[in-house]
Amino acid sequence: MNLSLVFDLLLAGALLLVSWRLLQASDLFQATVLFISFGLFLALAWVRLRAPDIALAEAAVGAGLAGVLLFGTFKRIEPQSDQSDQERGPGDEPFSVSSCRLDQAAACPGRFHYLVAGVGAVALTALLVLAVLELPRHGGGLTGMVAQKLGFSGVEHPVTAVLLNFRLYDTWLELGVLLLALMGVFGVRGAHDLRGLPMRPAASPVARRLVGLLGPLIVLVAVHLLWLGDHAPGGAFQAGVVLAAGLVLLRLTGLPSVDRLPRTALLSCVAVGFAAILLLAVLTSLGPQSFPLEYPSAWAGTLILALEAAATVSIGVTLAALVVLVLVVDEQ
Repeated sequence: MNLSLVFDLLLAGALLLVSWRLLQASDLFQATVLFISFGLFLALAWVRLRAPDIALAEAAVGAGLAGVLLFGTFKRIEPQSDQSDQERGPGDEPFSVSSCRLDQAAACPGRFHYLVAGVGAVALTALLVLAVLELPRHGGGLTGMVAQKLGFSGVEHPVTAVLLNFRLYDTWLELGVLLLALMGVFGVRGAHDLRGLPMRPAASPVARRLVGLLGPLIVLVAVHLLWLGDHAPGGAFQAGVVLAAGLVLLRLTGLPSVDRLPRTALLSCVAVGFAAILLLAVLTSLGPQSFPLEYPSAWAGTLILALEAAATVSIGVTLAALVVLVLVVDEQ
C-alpha cells in the first residue's frame, strides 16, 4: 500500500466523519465550523482528482464565502434569540411557532420539520443515485468531443473552452445567480448603497502598510490567473476570487474598498459580466448564419478574453460586497 492510497483513504474517512458530525451537530456555531471543514476537505479531494479549477471554486465559495455568510447569519440570529429570552416572562411559552429552529428541539415539539427534511434528503439521494446510474460505464464521456472541437474554441485549455465557449450559458447563469444573491443580501439588510455602511476602524499602521504593499501584487496575481486560463487551470473565477480577497483585506484594514465605490460604479462593476454576455447573445443572434452565443471563429480568442475580464470584475466585486455586507453585522 503506497502513501497516496493511504492519504486517499484518510481523506475519504475524514469526509465521511465530518459529514456525519455535521448532521449530528445541534449547535449552530459547531455546525458552521464543521461545514467549513467539510468544504476544505472536499477541495482537497478535488485536488487529488486532478481538478484544480473545481478545487479552488469549492475552497473559495463552498468553504470561504458560504462560511462567512453562515457566520454572519449565526451572529444575526443569536442576539435576537438571547433578547427574546430576556423579554419573556416566567409564565410565558418558551418559543412561538415562528421561532422553530432545528438546533432547539424544545422549540419544535411537532417534529414536522424533521419529516420534511427527511423526505427532501431521501428524494435528493434518489436523484443522485439515478444520475450516477445514467453515467456511461465505458468511455470518457464528452472528453473526446471537447478534444475534437478544442482547436476551434479560441483557447487551449479544455475547461476554459467548455465554460467560455461550448457551455457559455452555464457561466452566464452563474453570474446571474451571484447578481441575485447580492440583490437578496441588499434586500435583507435594507441597504441601497455600500457607502452607507459604518466605517471600519483603521488597523495598525503596520497592517495598513502591509496591505497597501500587497495590493499591486494581488492585482498582478489576478491578471496572471486570468491570462493563465487560456492554456492552464485558471480563468475568470479564480482571478475574481483573488480580487475579492484583496478588496476584503482593504476593508478589514480600514482602507478604501468596494464600500467607497459610488452606487453607479458599484452596480456597473457587479453587472458588467452578465451584461457583456447578454450583449454577445444579442449581437450573435443578429448574425446571418450564427446561433446565439456562437463566436465568430476568427474572434473567438479575443472575445473569450474580453468576457473573462468582465466576469473577473463582476465576480470580484460581487463576492467582496457580499462579505463586506455580512461582516458589518459583526462590527455592529
